[in-house]
Amino acid sequence: MIEKGKKPISLQEASRVSPYSADYLSLILRKGKLEGFKKDGKWFTTEEALEDYTQRVAEANFQRQEELNVRIPAVENRRALANLKWALALAMIFVFALLAVWQMERGKNTTGGFLVEKDEQNNLIIRVENPDEIKSVRIVPKE
Repeated sequence: MIEKGKKPISLQEASRVSPYSADYLSLILRKGKLEGFKKDGKWFTTEEALEDYTQRVAEANFQRQEELNVRIPAVENRRALANLKWALALAMIFVFALLAVWQMERGKNTTGGFLVEKDEQNNLIIRVENPDEIKSVRIVPKE
């Protein structure tokens, strides 16, 4: 209820001095968020009550914005961590693919523990793990 000594104003007058429409002011009056009263089927409030409501809304919006400012970096951190995990996974796949290609290239000249290389004079060098197991070497032209 409105205190004595404060001049009541109609919602139409209140809507002219505030950012709110008369319909919205009627709604918040009925919900009990704005001080006022109903007389002869019309709603009334005071400029002081309207200023108080506007101040409370502004403070609540400021608080909500402050909470959002705190939450956003946390969301960004989670996204950055997820992106980092994906980047590391892709890097590992790339490294394993390079190792596989390198092994395949390295293994092109190997058969059963032998490595065949050419030196600078075009001589073939056959490297073996256990030379004692070699009984003979046969050179066959490529078909």
